[in-house]
Amino acid sequence: MESSSHGPAVERALLTAELRRLRQISGKRQQDVARDCEWSVSKFTRIENGTSPVTKTDLEALLRYYGVTDPDILAEWTARARHAREKGWWENEGFEVTDRAFEAYLGYEEGASSIRTYQFAIPGLLQVPKYTRILLEAYRVSPEVIERQIRLRQERQRHVADRSPEQVYILDESALVRPVGDVMPEQLRHLVNVARKPNVAIHVIPFSRGLHTGLRGPFVLLGFDVSLDSVLYLESARRSDLFIAETKEQVSNPGTPTVDNPSEEVGMYEDDFSHLLEISLAPDESVKYIEKVVRDLN
Repeated sequence: MESSSHGPAVERALLTAELRRLRQISGKRQQDVARDCEWSVSKFTRIENGTSPVTKTDLEALLRYYGVTDPDILAEWTARARHAREKGWWENEGFEVTDRAFEAYLGYEEGASSIRTYQFAIPGLLQVPKYTRILLEAYRVSPEVIERQIRLRQERQRHVADRSPEQVYILDESALVRPVGDVMPEQLRHLVNVARKPNVAIHVIPFSRGLHTGLRGPFVLLGFDVSLDSVLYLESARRSDLFIAETKEQVSNPGTPTVDNPSEEVGMYEDDFSHLLEISLAPDESVKYIEKVVRDLN
């Protein structure tokens, strides 16, 4: 039975989670399995942690070691291992992503069934190219990098649109009214058009709601229609972090402070998102609010 790929990152996460589960059921330690399979402990640890790809031969040996002999199950997990060894779409399309946490995020975004975002600027997946350009110029990004980022952002939008995951965007009113060159009428009309898609909901938090937890900073939560917990992505001008609840792992760039329990961090932001939904306008009200802002700009 061939598995349907959710992209290499998600397939790798599913595979490593299953291998850990099987080992725990067997009551074996990592060093026990490594010894019995005549591998080094470091090789087995890399396989189980997903930091090293697992070959078809090694995977079949492991599954048989754990007592998995059903041909359909063997075929399914062999297919997952093959998908896990593939490159992400950005690699296949020649994009060089140097930010380690953002590259990990792209991998999980590729397989997410839901994307929930809070922002006080227009989120990347909703930006028109001119908005992206002006925003990156304000961040003092070099012209050559700006061109690459615009192309990458457009490709992200295309890949997400092709898959049509559920998308919920919560925007602080500042994202709508802060002047961004002369692009805001075009950008806001684009928001209204996107909001009409059945899989997209845009919520606005008006200034009248006062202070709220979202003012701590933007964040993205990814959900999955397979047995993986949510993934949290945080980004600022100088750092980015990815927190994976399933493995209690934090993917960061060098020098980034780590948290004690990444899964708790994900849970905290899950609660924050629910709170922000409660104080935001409903999607239809939000669209009317955006349309009013457009009229006021004209």
